[in-house]
Amino acid sequence: MSKSLNQDVDEAADRHLHRLVLFSDAVFAIAITLLAIEIHPPEHWHGVADLFGQMGHKLWAYAVSFAVIGVYWISHRRIFARLRGANGVLDVLNLIVLGLVALLPLTTELLWEHASPEAAFVYVGPVAAIGVAMSVVWGYAAFAGELAGRVHRGEALFTLARTAVAPGLMCGLILFSLNHIWGLIPLALAIAAFVAGGRFMRRRAAVGGLETEVQAEEAAA
Repeated sequence: MSKSLNQDVDEAADRHLHRLVLFSDAVFAIAITLLAIEIHPPEHWHGVADLFGQMGHKLWAYAVSFAVIGVYWISHRRIFARLRGANGVLDVLNLIVLGLVALLPLTTELLWEHASPEAAFVYVGPVAAIGVAMSVVWGYAAFAGELAGRVHRGEALFTLARTAVAPGLMCGLILFSLNHIWGLIPLALAIAAFVAGGRFMRRRAAVGGLETEVQAEEAAA
């Protein structure tokens, strides 16, 4: 009876998580589609060069936002792939993330309609807020909610920090480098640091897991 009850609970948690992921994917897909829908060609243009000249700022803003939403979708997918269930608190935290993602088409339009430092600042704000909200989702799932199963503490903390800081920082550096070519240098350094840090923490997690298995085998013997 107890085994059957536990199985029913596990199946319900799986269905809950599955529906949450499906709903999230739909919001990401709609947001990324609205980016293109909001792009309208100029009323008067003469030749391909003039067309792209008039639409250049819109296409740049679209490309940046497409990359931002794509990166956040990948991050969201990776986080939720590590979860073994969901609950009401995770639903609310995830809705906050999705609410911020849904604002990106609006802030993208602001970015291309008013190509100014103020518009860029307003744009980067929600992008950074999504990262913070996503890190709260991961932090709750990995620590408070215990929804992520066995996770190496160091790797979990690195994922928390990277999720919170990386997207807003990268987006800001990309926009900065569009007007200042030397901005590509800190952008490249930031990418290298996050990649190297991720690999280092994964190696540490793998070593820690191997040590745990050895200790368990020794204890069993």
